[in-house]
Amino acid sequence: MNRKDFLASFGDGEERLSAAKVYDRMELAKKTFSPAFTAFMDPYTAHGIKDKLLRSDCNILIYGGYEESERVMLGFFPEFSDEDYSLFPITPVEMSYNTKYSRTLTHRDFLGSVLGLGITREKTGDIMLEEGRAVIYVDSDVADYIVVNLERVGHTKVNVKILSSFSPKPSEAAEKKITLSSLRLDALLGGAFNISRGRASELIKGEKVYINWKKTVSPSHGVEEGDVVTLRGAGRVKINEVMGITKKERVLINVSVYK
Repeated sequence: MNRKDFLASFGDGEERLSAAKVYDRMELAKKTFSPAFTAFMDPYTAHGIKDKLLRSDCNILIYGGYEESERVMLGFFPEFSDEDYSLFPITPVEMSYNTKYSRTLTHRDFLGSVLGLGITREKTGDIMLEEGRAVIYVDSDVADYIVVNLERVGHTKVNVKILSSFSPKPSEAAEKKITLSSLRLDALLGGAFNISRGRASELIKGEKVYINWKKTVSPSHGVEEGDVVTLRGAGRVKINEVMGITKKERVLINVSVYK
């Protein structure tokens, strides 16, 4: 796909501008025979773009610093180059504070202070909150700048340092068994999030639902074992196992619900 045809598949304005930047990073990788990486973006955008570039001459990885990242980069690896998540220019930066002298700081507090340094959102990934600290994944080219310049989050003094590595705690999930009339998307959402099929259908048609990071607007879309379904604003559900058919001819499945 050439650049013109690729950009024609996106809307005008910000969406097309972002897509153009991604395409240019892919072309850079091909011309220099070395990996190239995009800015941070949401995983839905990343997977959507990747799908449109599957026939490119580059191998494409998606990564945000850890397996379940909410904000990610696309990495383009030209033929004969090594594909390695460790090559992504992502650095974890710790911001710690004394809880005795401060209220509990929030995600908004930390993000606002980092952006207040003049750093754009596309340079920042996920922020992981823990007792007395937060760890933010950032583009490596701004990590040192944050360490040198960030002294306070709100009115709270913070100590800032680069971490050699950081593995966040796995997301907590509620595992349960539910029965469905069929393996349809609207039925799964209704059973997993305790909402009506009608409400589930509205949310799907309202473009709030993704299957394996890909948007779908069809309530009747089929789901299967291993699928991860995201309901924006509510959480995710993963189908761990399709266990069979009950005596009442309903489908019994085991799921993990992340909220």
